[in-house]
Amino acid sequence: MTRPVMRYEKMSTRPRSPILRTEWWRNGTPLLTNAAVLLLGAILLEFTRTGVGEYSHYVHGFSETVLVQIVVYLGAIVLLELCPTNHWTLRIVLLIALAARLIAVTAPPFLSTDIYRYVWDGLVQGAGINPFRYIPADSHLAFLRDANIYPNINRRDYAHTIYPPGSQLIFWAVTRIRPTVTAMKCAMLGFEAATCYALIRCLKLLGKRAERVLLYAWSPVCLWEIGSSGHADAAALTFISFGLLARLTNRDNLAGGWLGAAALVKLYPIALLPAFVRGWRSRATWVVAGVIAAGYAIYLKRGVSVFGFLPTFAREEGMESGTRYFPLAFIERNLHVTIPTFAYLVLCAVVFAALAWWALRRGAAPATCVGSGLLLATAFTFSFSPHYPWYFLWLLPFLTLRPWPPAFFLALAPTYLLTTKLGVPGEPMYRLNCLLYGGFVLLLVNELLSNYAPKLLVRKIKEIIRAMLPMPPDDASRETSAQEQS
Repeated sequence: MTRPVMRYEKMSTRPRSPILRTEWWRNGTPLLTNAAVLLLGAILLEFTRTGVGEYSHYVHGFSETVLVQIVVYLGAIVLLELCPTNHWTLRIVLLIALAARLIAVTAPPFLSTDIYRYVWDGLVQGAGINPFRYIPADSHLAFLRDANIYPNINRRDYAHTIYPPGSQLIFWAVTRIRPTVTAMKCAMLGFEAATCYALIRCLKLLGKRAERVLLYAWSPVCLWEIGSSGHADAAALTFISFGLLARLTNRDNLAGGWLGAAALVKLYPIALLPAFVRGWRSRATWVVAGVIAAGYAIYLKRGVSVFGFLPTFAREEGMESGTRYFPLAFIERNLHVTIPTFAYLVLCAVVFAALAWWALRRGAAPATCVGSGLLLATAFTFSFSPHYPWYFLWLLPFLTLRPWPPAFFLALAPTYLLTTKLGVPGEPMYRLNCLLYGGFVLLLVNELLSNYAPKLLVRKIKEIIRAMLPMPPDDASRETSAQEQS
């Protein structure tokens, strides 16, 4: 005789809705993932479209635009990390990234006017004149002035160009094709395409999914600071990415050449040298030095300073007085301790030298360059406390290959914070830095406590337990004999 099935037993065997199961996200199909990525991409494109016109036609505010894009960006990252993908996913990610940049490229720049100086320096070189010789307002360059480029150059009345030889060569090459702002932004878009290619190859070499290139391709800081403003940092990111690719494939000399090229575009990538070479005496180190020396030799002439506006820029930005550096300002305000700027810079140099020694001692494995480079770039950024969003761009290639929450926050948060009322020099900027660098420190402490504190605690508990337990007879006799001998 069979036992009747009770009602509660029927209910217990009935399968639950897939939405209620936590494994539903992983058991979904790539088709659903791609549909969700397309939906998020459509939102990203729409807010890019409205964002480029916020200053001429107010819709919902530029800071709100960036905030929504950050939420979409983070949602897409979580989606790709949790859900299955196929070969179409990468194509969708790259297609959305390209479409968003085309929207920004075709609109006039409104966040920064640096790109007008790029075009101007290219025009000056096209006329056979060294760009480091004259300021734009000099009468020697009057024949180059027009109604589109010259009136929009910042500091044109007193500042020589600040951009290093690598950037100048790019400006000259682009203006030989077409001397316009749109052409310069398209060139930076080409550099971004090359960056994505290099990062995809690096991801495959590291055994990671190529779709993770979304961390770079959809980043709002790239959309606005490269796509819209056309900053030359895009070229530096390309050279850094190809340097990482060369390092991962054991081509050390080529990696040194790429790093030297990056330092010629923007000076700060030279801080990555300990991560890209296997030792100070390696041939790659000499390759880096040779590339940089060759670049400066092109523009080095008698009576011309190849450093241009850099010394004056350092004074304007508070690098000499110390007001630029947030850790120094924070100590003086809260601990009421006055530290000379020189002493702070010496301390930063000592800390960075220790990190460089650590990076060189990590070993010769190619994959170590990613973690070492990320730590060196993050330490350098925190020490100098930049308040322009494009100075955080160089963290993105490393974060794409090895996401690290503290550095990820440091790279993403300025994109939104600097669009708010806090992005004003003075007291508001100090509060912004408290949020930005304070949040970084909190995440860093949490990372250290969660990863290393438990190990230390377990080790200490084992030592206490070992001390409380009686020793075995053999160990006790050995200790007694050792004491008698002593």
